[in-house]
Amino acid sequence: MIHADRQQSPRPSEPERKLGDDSGPSKPDIGRPSVPNELLKRMKNVDPDQAKKYRQRSGE
Repeated sequence: MIHADRQQSPRPSEPERKLGDDSGPSKPDIGRPSVPNELLKRMKNVDPDQAKKYRQRSGE
């Protein structure tokens, strides 16, 4: 076996941090809408017989 001398580059010990960035990653400061969304309300109303009605209507 031949062992060639490998050059090793110096590795940085720790990633550098910006000054004043001690908290780390965080979620953006976005508030939830206070008024209920009409589309979301309608989407939550699920008809349990919707699949049955579709099968009857389409002939499947």
